[in-house]
Amino acid sequence: MDDDNAGPGDRSGTPEVPPGPPGPPGRGTTVATGGEGDIAAVRTSLERVRRRAGHVIRYFYAHLFSRHPHLRALFPEVMDDQYERMFSALVHVVDHLSHPGLPARLERLGRDHRRFGVADADYPAVGASLVAALRHHSQATWDPRTEAAWLRTYEGIALHMAAGARRSAAAREPAYWEATVLTHRLHGDHTAVIRAAVRTPYPWLPGQYATVEHQDLPGVWRPYSLAGVARPTPAGAAERERVLEFHIGRVPGGRLSRVLCDATRPGHRLRLGPASGSALAPPPGTPTVTLIAAGTGWAPVKPVLAELLRRRPAPRVRVDAVASGEAHFYDGAFLDGLLRDRPWLSAYWWYEERGEGLIRAAERLHEHLRARRDWPGESVYLCGPAGFVQETADLLFACGLPQGSLIRDPQPLPAGRRGHVSHAEACLDAPSVRWIDPDARLRPFTAADGAAPDDGPARQDPAPSPARAAAPAPSPGALPAPAPGAPPGRTGVRGGRTRPW
Repeated sequence: MDDDNAGPGDRSGTPEVPPGPPGPPGRGTTVATGGEGDIAAVRTSLERVRRRAGHVIRYFYAHLFSRHPHLRALFPEVMDDQYERMFSALVHVVDHLSHPGLPARLERLGRDHRRFGVADADYPAVGASLVAALRHHSQATWDPRTEAAWLRTYEGIALHMAAGARRSAAAREPAYWEATVLTHRLHGDHTAVIRAAVRTPYPWLPGQYATVEHQDLPGVWRPYSLAGVARPTPAGAAERERVLEFHIGRVPGGRLSRVLCDATRPGHRLRLGPASGSALAPPPGTPTVTLIAAGTGWAPVKPVLAELLRRRPAPRVRVDAVASGEAHFYDGAFLDGLLRDRPWLSAYWWYEERGEGLIRAAERLHEHLRARRDWPGESVYLCGPAGFVQETADLLFACGLPQGSLIRDPQPLPAGRRGHVSHAEACLDAPSVRWIDPDARLRPFTAADGAAPDDGPARQDPAPSPARAAAPAPSPGALPAPAPGAPPGRTGVRGGRTRPW
């Protein structure tokens, strides 16, 4: 979770599914209490307004704040990307109304909404404004049956969210954790490494992320991967839950990433939502693991690597670290120390050599991966920018890696889901920003997982067949784009060579 809009491992903003009145749903029950008829009516009406998503959501918030002005304080001062988050989350929920994993997802979402200070008395207002916005923008087709379907469906969504919030409060889980910045290091003007201490223990697992709010940007929350590593001492495990580490990649125009990179100092206060995410380390007993990290995708890979090395017997581990230039390896001292202490650990560095171009640098990485013949028995943990993750996953599947052996960050929800938009509509309702859903950061979904599916584009493409092993040349996005003014790499590693960072 590493920046404001898109990037390695980042899941920018918890989706804002509208909260609703409390109730006691049973676990695993369907959300759409009106059955398939309600689901069809809700999906049809939402599809009619999808091309006007910006207008619908602006109307929703205007309606909500004009009738309940006290709710304005629960939202960030600048609402631009909040509109897209709200509508994208609504689309995701409606698309999966009949999915058995949706109730558990909504309960997690309700738990996460506790940090905003939402009260039970506020919930009915949100539902009324949502229905009012949908009705206003589909007057020609709106009828009593459609409104009744929306009211029943919204009630089901709200019941599960409220149940998750109540369950979290009953377990005495804080709505958020207070943290104080201990150290701040800006590497090369593009990546900040922040260590912060929490007042009470913060439970998390390697591969998870936390939503973060900075004292200077109240109401602006973004998810960032947890990158801390416990020291090999009796006190190390306890320290791991009290001192947290985040890797923040600068994003052009990103509000929170800019503050975290440029305006954060020791002593500044942060708020953290509860740890989330299921892209965890491969299970114990996994014999061979390859970790592939690009850019600040190294953040979740770092604690996963430490977890694997603590196991006895330790699995065979290989690391492929990827960056646009040699200067972009911002955490080299950590891996360098591991290599000194564990000479059997294999690590490869991939970056653009001077003058070769990003495409050739990506080709070298792909040649190295294709040359390996042991993918059918391998487990892979993959994290990085969306384009890099998708392209690398396609290559690994083509080389024989089983679908179930890849643990990866999901892909961002497509920004252009509105279908054809006329020139006039494009002027009035500009294309939405790209954002990533943190709750979708899961392994390939099955109904038994009790969680909603990853809605990224990677889940909709058929698995590449072995015949595609001779993949086309990688795209320029196969390596993370260099930061403005960054020098090119000097000695990019060649496939098959292990060397220090």
